[in-house]
Amino acid sequence: MANSNLIQFLAYAAMMSSSIFIPLLAESFGASPGLVGVIVGAYNGFFLLTSYLFGLLADKYGGRYILKIGLVLAAVRFAAQILAHDIFSLLMVRSLAGMTAGIFPAALTVYAYREQSGKLGRFAGFGSLGWAIGALLAGLITQSQLIFAASSFFFLCAFIVSLRLKHGVHEPKKVNIVPWNLVRRNARIYIPYFFRALGAQAIWSIFPLYLVFIGENKLLVGLTYFTNLFAQFVIMPYVEKRHNLYLINIGLLCSALTFLGYALFPHVAVVLFLQLLLAFSFSTLIVGSQQELLGQNVEQSTAMSIFNSITNFTAVLGPFAAGAIAQVYGYGGVMWAGAAVAFIGLISFTTVLE
Repeated sequence: MANSNLIQFLAYAAMMSSSIFIPLLAESFGASPGLVGVIVGAYNGFFLLTSYLFGLLADKYGGRYILKIGLVLAAVRFAAQILAHDIFSLLMVRSLAGMTAGIFPAALTVYAYREQSGKLGRFAGFGSLGWAIGALLAGLITQSQLIFAASSFFFLCAFIVSLRLKHGVHEPKKVNIVPWNLVRRNARIYIPYFFRALGAQAIWSIFPLYLVFIGENKLLVGLTYFTNLFAQFVIMPYVEKRHNLYLINIGLLCSALTFLGYALFPHVAVVLFLQLLLAFSFSTLIVGSQQELLGQNVEQSTAMSIFNSITNFTAVLGPFAAGAIAQVYGYGGVMWAGAAVAFIGLISFTTVLE
C-alpha cells in the first residue's frame, strides 16, 4: 500500500469516528439543537480557515513538513477532546480539533497525486474506507473518551507513516492570499461543486432523522451509511482513468438523481439502493475534480485548499438552510431542495462542456 493511501485511511478514520459522537455528547451536556449546530459549525469553520491558509503555505514552502506538523498536532488536539466536560469546553476542543485537521489534507493530496502518477482513485477510495471503519468503530465503542483516544492514536500512526515519505524537490510558488486568478481559472470546477456540496450538506444534516422517519432502525441507519462509504472504496480505483470532465458531469447528474430519489421514494429498500448510486456519484465527482485541479494547475496545494474549503463552507451553510426548510416543509422538502440545488450545479457545468 502506498504511504499516502495509508495516511489517508488513518486520518479519515480518526476524523469520522470522533465526529459521530459530538452531537450526542453535546446533548448530554445540555446543549440545545442550536448550540449543537454551533459546535459542529465551529469545527467546520476552523477546518475551512486552516485548510485554505496551509494550502497556500504548502505551495510556498513545501507540503511534506506541513503534512507532518498537521498530523502530529491533530494527534494532540483530538486527544484533548477527552477533557471536554461541559458545553464551553467541548466547543473549545472541537474548534482546536478542526483547526489542526485542516492543516494536512491539501498537502497530502498533492503528495499522493505525485506518488501515484497523477491518479487519485485509489487514494480517495482509502479515504472513504477510513470513513466507513471510523463509523463502525464509533458504533462498537460506546464511550466517547475511548473513541477520542482511538482517534488520537490513528493520527499518531499516520504521523509515524509520514516519516517514511520520500524527499522531493520543491519549487516555491508565489501565491496571493486571495488568488482570484486561480479561482477564475478553475471556476468550472469550483462553482458546480459548490452547488452539489451545498445540496448534499443540507441533506446530510438531517439524513439520520429522515432515515428514522421512513422506518429505519439504528442498525439499518448504520448499514445505510456503510453501504455508501464501502461502495466508494470499491468504485473509486475503477473510475480514475476516465476523462476528468466527464467524470465530473456524471457525478453531478447522478448526485441530482440520487437526491431526487430520496424525495420521490421515501422507502427503506429504495434508499438502500440509492446509496449505491450515491457512492458512484461521489466517486466520479471527487476523483474527476481532484485530478483535474491537480493536473491543470501549478499551484496544486492552493487549488486543493480552495476545493476543501468549499466543502467545509457548505458544511456550515447547509445545516442552517436545512433547518429552515425542514421547519416549514419537513424532511421531504429538504430532499427536494437538495435535488434542485444539485441540478443547478449540473446545469452550470454542462454549459462548460458545450
